[in-house]
Amino acid sequence: MKEEILRKLITLISEDYIETLLTGIKEYEKDFPYTIACANFMSELKSKNIIVDYYKTFEVSIRDMVYREASNYLAR
Repeated sequence: MKEEILRKLITLISEDYIETLLTGIKEYEKDFPYTIACANFMSELKSKNIIVDYYKTFEVSIRDMVYREASNYLAR
């Protein structure tokens, strides 16, 4: 029960930043190379009916870079 509530709380908090991050990615593409590369890769696979899981597909170092890009942008 606590985990479910915690997941909902984190989702609510992070959803507030989705629009901000999407705007940042559109306006400052050069600041999000890993994020854009991952999205392009996953989109290309999806267009061929291949669905991949972000956490299973990319190693920790790539996920860390995507997280760092988002954190750096939000920290400005």
